[in-house]
Amino acid sequence: MRPLISLAILLVLVAALPAAANTCNNFATYTCAHSTPNVANLVGTGFTHLPVGVVLGSDTFNVAVNGKSVAGDDLIIAAVFPNGMRGSANGVAFTSLSSFPESGAIAQHNGVWAGPVVDTWNAAGISYGNVAFGYANVGAIGNGQVELSGIPYGTVLYAEIVNPTTGKILYITPNSEAGIYCETTPEPASLTLLGTGLAAMAGLLHRKRKKG
Repeated sequence: MRPLISLAILLVLVAALPAAANTCNNFATYTCAHSTPNVANLVGTGFTHLPVGVVLGSDTFNVAVNGKSVAGDDLIIAAVFPNGMRGSANGVAFTSLSSFPESGAIAQHNGVWAGPVVDTWNAAGISYGNVAFGYANVGAIGNGQVELSGIPYGTVLYAEIVNPTTGKILYITPNSEAGIYCETTPEPASLTLLGTGLAAMAGLLHRKRKKG
């Protein structure tokens, strides 16, 4: 029984861990003002309870910066496409990148894609093969509203806010605040596993008490 209890406790701890903010990577002509800049949040239509935490269930979403003023700064939308890059944000077509500009979101190890983006795709049942990265600088952030066009299902989107004069990246989106473009909230397989483990543990404890 001890191994089952240990497994259930481990699953609880893993589920309770927040997705840490990604570290910033330089890309294109933009450089990081700090290795871990302040947070930019995506505001969508729901929550996934997965590493990529926000559901983008429509073609429009908002970017918020915890009430801080970002007037005069530019908004960049960075995207991970599961099967080839296409589409635009606020009418600006995505420009291809060879790697994603935020460390910890997705990377390839020994020819296999891994990271929170991939974990979310797997849990949501989204197939991926021709993984591509891109970004669109939509200009002055304004009210933070972003309108998507032609974005493939399952695309994962992050926001980066930059100073247009210096090219410094001031704010980025952590995995937990990034958005996945899909119509419905994905079923978190990890939480299903957790529930199964806890149910098994409760059953074992109940039987032990009855025997005692």
